[in-house]
Amino acid sequence: MPSMNTKNKSDRLFKHLDFIVFDFCILEICFYLATYLYGLDHNLVVRIGTVSFRRQQIALAAAVAISLAVEEPYKSILKRNKWGELGAMVTHTVFLALVDVVILFFIHDIGITSRLVTVYMWIFYFVIFLFVRLVWKKIIRNYVIHRKAANRQIVIFTTRSQLDSMVSGLRSKIFMDYDIAAAFIDDYDFAIDKGASIDRIPVLGSAEDMMNYVTHTWTDEVVLYLPEDPHKSMSLTERLDTAGIETRNVVLNLHDMKDSASAYVEKMGSLVVISKQDREIPMREWIFKKTLDIIGGIVGCILTMIIFIFIAPIIYIKSPGPIFFKQQRVGRNGKVFTMYKFRSMYMDAEERKAELMEQNNMEDTLMFKMSDDPRIIGSEKKDKDGNPKGIGNFIRDTSLDEFPQFFNVLKGDMSLVGTRPPTLDEWSQYSEHHRKRLSMRPGITGLWQISGRSEITDFEKVVELDARYIDTWTVGMDIMILIKTVGKVLKREGAH
Repeated sequence: MPSMNTKNKSDRLFKHLDFIVFDFCILEICFYLATYLYGLDHNLVVRIGTVSFRRQQIALAAAVAISLAVEEPYKSILKRNKWGELGAMVTHTVFLALVDVVILFFIHDIGITSRLVTVYMWIFYFVIFLFVRLVWKKIIRNYVIHRKAANRQIVIFTTRSQLDSMVSGLRSKIFMDYDIAAAFIDDYDFAIDKGASIDRIPVLGSAEDMMNYVTHTWTDEVVLYLPEDPHKSMSLTERLDTAGIETRNVVLNLHDMKDSASAYVEKMGSLVVISKQDREIPMREWIFKKTLDIIGGIVGCILTMIIFIFIAPIIYIKSPGPIFFKQQRVGRNGKVFTMYKFRSMYMDAEERKAELMEQNNMEDTLMFKMSDDPRIIGSEKKDKDGNPKGIGNFIRDTSLDEFPQFFNVLKGDMSLVGTRPPTLDEWSQYSEHHRKRLSMRPGITGLWQISGRSEITDFEKVVELDARYIDTWTVGMDIMILIKTVGKVLKREGAH
């Protein structure tokens, strides 16, 4: 237990390193300023060179260090309002002043430093550092709340009576790496609750509304709290698990925890939750995958720039317009990103897609694939066997159009290996079990691509392959898929 306390204290010191630096620097500056004002008729440089001056500098630094060890002046600093900060600064200033006097007494320097210098110094310190604390806290809060809160999007499901306390518990920490996007309540009444919100969080419906929301909206995890209906909570957890969404069940005691290899207890704000993931990835494997993505992304970007030199002029001559094709795609947990490709289709390709939907090779509209697509640049040109042989067909057959996605890999939107990122219109048609495809970062290639994607016309088969990849993923599987992908590309098999 003592070692845990020591670790927590050191974590807090590291967390508030900015305030510690401000504290030390401002205190020393105030000492210089007080010394200068006290001795306007004397040379400051001479004063700085005295033994007494250097001893006071050391004493002040020691006072700050002792304060950090004993007083913990920055504990919960970001939660204090301006009046709380005022009281904390009074306590902190008095503590530092007393420690400074004691240190000077023991080194026999108490009578050398002028009392007027000391008074000036502590007045300056109190006023300046109080102002710095208030301004810096405002900057941090604005940055955290407005810039960093959207790292993860979470959804709440509970009862009307528990909603307020649940929101308060989740928002009890200033440093949150999540944003509460929406709330749903078990006893939702449309006539009463339509347009309702709590602390600017919209209350949007009941259980079925929540499942539809998380299937079609960016959601990283769902926090559940149904203390009076554990069976419903368990049922929703199972449905969310099928959809590939991480769940956190708020618990009152650890006896509520069900045995599960993928479940663990942690704190979320001030709430104790049982977190359940689809599967737990060992840290070493995650690091290896990330390293592989970074190295592969760098190499891929270099190759992309080389390829650009050769094919960009041809694309522009055959179809004037942008060389790169940009499209909104759906990434991990529904986070939308811009995916890049070399443009292999005419500029009006997206508009013509609706007209060609009847010729879709897929058995439904959840994906679109067409033989001899007339939207491809130069596809009107045929070889002796009647097959299209335009520059667009060449780019797609050799998978050269995919190379700009290495930029997406470096940005972190995609991985080298993963699931195929759907378009927005495809995502809007998803059922709950389709949502599992989004529980892992999408990839340039994947299990579907090496399994003969041109021959697979049933979207459910695609979902089955993606679910198998997610459930059984290993680093070895990624390497195997990458090797097979290279072979497929060289043989021009299964492309588009």
